[in-house]
Amino acid sequence: MDKPSNRELKGTVLTLIAGCLWAFSGSCGQYIFTYKEATSNWLVPIRLSIGGAVLVAILFAKYGKKALDIWHGKRNIRDALIFAIFGMMLCQYSYFTAIEYSNAGTATVLQYLCPAIIMVITCVMAKRLPNKIELLSVILAISGTALLATHGDLSNLAISPAALFWGLFSAVMLVMSTLPPTRIIAEFGAMSVTGWGMLIGGVILLPVFRPWEISVVFDTQCIIALAAIIIATITAYTLYLTGINMVGPGKASLLACIEPVMATVISAVWLKTPFAPMDFVGFVMIISTIFLLNMKKAEN
Repeated sequence: MDKPSNRELKGTVLTLIAGCLWAFSGSCGQYIFTYKEATSNWLVPIRLSIGGAVLVAILFAKYGKKALDIWHGKRNIRDALIFAIFGMMLCQYSYFTAIEYSNAGTATVLQYLCPAIIMVITCVMAKRLPNKIELLSVILAISGTALLATHGDLSNLAISPAALFWGLFSAVMLVMSTLPPTRIIAEFGAMSVTGWGMLIGGVILLPVFRPWEISVVFDTQCIIALAAIIIATITAYTLYLTGINMVGPGKASLLACIEPVMATVISAVWLKTPFAPMDFVGFVMIISTIFLLNMKKAEN
């Protein structure tokens, strides 16, 4: 067996760290919701605005006026705004709202239904039936979601309808952050698309939710958790995008599966979130769809 190159090894490490940071970010969000009386209406506008402002500032520091190139041309503006609103703003809001109504582990795993949803969309657009691996992935995804929602008792919901709705909605919105912006990412870079997307999403949500009017226990611990969320998010995006260039998107998506695992571990150990045995079975089912779909890609 060939030994992995230093570049591949470095990319693997960076991608794994990115997944862990995203998991930590979600758990910090759960901490703020649980202990600081905050809501996603308060957290998400602040997170997106500050995180986006930092990334855009870095863009201007590195590239000067070229940081504005993405806003030249109607097609670029359209694609950037679609990503900002659906792929960033609604995706992040639905994800943290799912955490608010459940926990970081459950919300993150539900969001990882995204690859199965993309596969279904691909089959519909190609006007074809799914093959055996794709069909198995859909069955596992649906079954895993059902176990998470019911703990195996189909007559009773184990998580709130709101948690299930926002978790599934976040998976759909994650599709919007994965499929549409491919062209502008290739042309302007992921940092530019992400930075502007976060900033615009935050600026839109600020007057909608008015977080400055929401009562929160804004003490030292809350400030530290909020700063950790913002720093972890920015760092994770940077490391993940660097890792993709080193190991490729297929392997990177597999390595990123550490995120729901770590989110569950952190939520259980740090925040003492109880999980039923059937939850873990559901987790495994959903995460396994990513491995199956990537295995299918490798065969093509």
